[in-house]
Amino acid sequence: MNKILIPLLTSLLTFSAYADIEGRYDDGARWAFISDDESKNVAVIDTFTFSYTDQIELKAKPIHLEVSDVQDVLVYIDGKTPTVFVYDLVKKTHWQMEMEGVPTEITFHADEAQLAVAMKDRIDIIKPLKRQYVATITDIKSPFSMNFDNGGYNLYVSESKSGKTLIYRNHDGQRSYINVGEGNVSELTLSPDARLALTSQYKDNSVVVWDLSMEMEFNTFHFDSQPWRPYVSSDSEYIVLASESGQAQVIESWGGEVVKELKLTGAPKSIRTGWIETMGIIESKGALDIFELSTNTPVQSVSLKNDLREVVVVSDSKTLFATQEGSSKLFVYDIRTNKVLKEIDTKLSKPHLLAMGITNTVCH
Repeated sequence: MNKILIPLLTSLLTFSAYADIEGRYDDGARWAFISDDESKNVAVIDTFTFSYTDQIELKAKPIHLEVSDVQDVLVYIDGKTPTVFVYDLVKKTHWQMEMEGVPTEITFHADEAQLAVAMKDRIDIIKPLKRQYVATITDIKSPFSMNFDNGGYNLYVSESKSGKTLIYRNHDGQRSYINVGEGNVSELTLSPDARLALTSQYKDNSVVVWDLSMEMEFNTFHFDSQPWRPYVSSDSEYIVLASESGQAQVIESWGGEVVKELKLTGAPKSIRTGWIETMGIIESKGALDIFELSTNTPVQSVSLKNDLREVVVVSDSKTLFATQEGSSKLFVYDIRTNKVLKEIDTKLSKPHLLAMGITNTVCH
């Protein structure tokens, strides 16, 4: 055999074996982590083989759970202690970082090394793997929502009682402000291309769309009842809106044209898109409404045995997974074939949070 090929072949075989070591949960598109309301345990689900794999015992019961695909860590908060908890998915070690207050929300930067940690009137940016404190933001008022844009250039912090939105430039800390909506507003939604910022404005049942590149309001869409938090498809082509009365719209994001209007089974509980962004999926009590985003084909409704809790579409956009009320099993739906698949038993008492390193849900 060619001597040059021997080390290369050995290296490839070593890499293949290393990547398949049992218990290495370092493929963000494959592994789903499910929390339990009754214990500190997290179930590990293989979304490639649709099967239960393992259980990890955490140091606290999480109220929020995030996974870094790049750095292979699971990060969580418990809503009780001034602590960010970290679990290394490769080395299987635990550690924690102490904060100035009790964290209420966490979100990863696009590089998945930096983590924004929300507390009362404060955000700290940290690096969990290196256990470093990077920056602090205090000129904000709780409650608020926070989002890094998809490139990680800016952090957007929107105050829930005013719509006042801080744009924090991540590399140098420069601050600027805009108002996306007025009065009480929903959590802010960013389009994956970082072009649009959207919020539901509750005082007049409208959805306000702000063009971040033009630095001006782009459009406002009105409903006859309170609108759900806006959603944008992962290709940034479509905006999906829905209101409490079951009224829904699909909007072309570049021109603002309403391309589809539909009536849902009931009030929305979650909005997702999938199957390479041709399909919309809106959950209401007892049903999933599935529809094509850009055609006038009728809505198809799938009845649910249990209400859903946390809903995730995986990164290839073909399958939806969800935890369920009153069940230890995961609901699984094939978006391509419009079929409900066999449930997956998590072996948990009350499965709740569902986290993955990479998903199709990239606008929130």
